[in-house]
Amino acid sequence: GKSTLLKVVAGMVVPDEGEVLVGGKPLVPHTTQEGIARGVAMVMQHFALVPVFTALENIMLGVEPVKGLGVLDTRSARTRAKAIAKELGAEFPLDVAVETLGVGDRQRIEIARALYRDAKLLILDEPTAVLTKSEASLLYGTLRRLADAGTGIVVVTHKMDEVRAHADVVTVMRKGSVVFSRAMARGGDVDDITKAIMGDGGHDHAAATAHELGEPVCALEDVEVGRGLHGLSLDVRSGEIVGVAGVEGNGQRELIEVLAGDVVPDRGRVSGGPFAIVREDRQHEGLVLDVTLRDNLLLGELGAYARGGPIGLLDLPAIEKEARTRLDRSGAPKERDRTARTLSGGNQQKIVVERALARPAKAIIASQPTRGVDLGAAADIHARFHEAAAKGTGVLVISADLDELRALASRI
Repeated sequence: GKSTLLKVVAGMVVPDEGEVLVGGKPLVPHTTQEGIARGVAMVMQHFALVPVFTALENIMLGVEPVKGLGVLDTRSARTRAKAIAKELGAEFPLDVAVETLGVGDRQRIEIARALYRDAKLLILDEPTAVLTKSEASLLYGTLRRLADAGTGIVVVTHKMDEVRAHADVVTVMRKGSVVFSRAMARGGDVDDITKAIMGDGGHDHAAATAHELGEPVCALEDVEVGRGLHGLSLDVRSGEIVGVAGVEGNGQRELIEVLAGDVVPDRGRVSGGPFAIVREDRQHEGLVLDVTLRDNLLLGELGAYARGGPIGLLDLPAIEKEARTRLDRSGAPKERDRTARTLSGGNQQKIVVERALARPAKAIIASQPTRGVDLGAAADIHARFHEAAAKGTGVLVISADLDELRALASRI
C-alpha cells in the first residue's frame, strides 16, 4: 500500500475516508493540480514521462517559463535543467526523445523534473532501483541538502543499506497498515526494521546447493549490435546462474534484445535456447495491464491450448487449470480474473517471473528481476531461480544491484 498512500498525498488518488493535510491545511480540492500548487511533487516508480518529448520538454512540462508576449523561454529552462542535472551528478541528453533513452536516464529525468518545480514536499517511489551505488549516493547527497534547506523528503525503498545510511525516520507498511515507525540514528541497526517488513512468518529459503553443471544452453560468440555490444562472448551452462553487472546503459538492453530475438546481430552468433525472457520494465514490456492475471500468465502460449492445432478452438478448462497452477506457485493474489494493473509492483513481477519459469525453456534470461520489489518478494524470486538451476535450467541475471548478483550468481 506504500505507492497508493503516496498517490493519495500527491492528490492522484482520492481517499475513501480521512483527509490529507499539506502545510497544516486540507488538500482541497483533492487533485494533482492542487497538490502541485501546494508544493507536492512525486517521482513515480513507473515513469510518468511523455515518450515523444525531449528530456528538457518533460522537465519543464506544466511549469514552462515564458518571456515577453508569452514566448517560451527555453534558454532559461535549459540553464536551470543543466544546473539541476549537475547537482544530481547526472548526465543525460536534454534534446533527445525520452523514448530512446534507457531506464536509468528516464529515472534521472523524473527526479530532475521534481526538483525543477521547487517542491516543498518531494516524494520518491523507489528512486534508486536502477541506479548504481555511486549514483544513489549522489542522489541522497542532493536529497540531504534539500532536507537541510527545509524540503520534506519521503523515499520508498526496500534497500536496507539506504535506510541505514540516510533515513531520519523509518515507517514500515504491511498489508495496507503501518506496523512500525520510529526515529532512527543514521548508521544504526536495521534488524528490527527487516523483521517488521517480513512479518512473523519470515522467509526461510534454503541456500542454493552445489550441483554439476551441464553443457552450454545459451551462448554468444563475438556478437556486435550497433553501439551497444562490441565483440561480446559469454555462455551459460545448464544448472548455472550467471550474473551480468555494470552501470545502466552499457549494452544490457541490447543483450536482452538479441537473446529475445528482437534484433539480429550485426556480427557474431547466438546459440542455445529456447529462452524465456523476464524484461526489465514489467509494466510496458512484461504485462498487458488491463487484462486478467489468467491471460497474462499464459501470454503468448495460447496456441498450445488449442484443440485441433494452433488455429483450433481454445481448451478453456485446460487454460483455467494451468493458470490456477501458475498463480498458486507465483505467490501473487489468487483472483485469476483480476487485472494486472490492480496489483502492487512486487506481485506484478511475480506474475512475469512465474510465466517465464513455467515455459519449456533451457535458459531463463532475467533483466532487473527484483527492481522495485520488497524483501519478501525478492527472496521468493531468488529462490525460484535457484530451484530452476537445480533442475538443470541455465539462468542469466542482468542487474544493477551488485548485492543481488553476489547472492544469486556463481559467476559474474
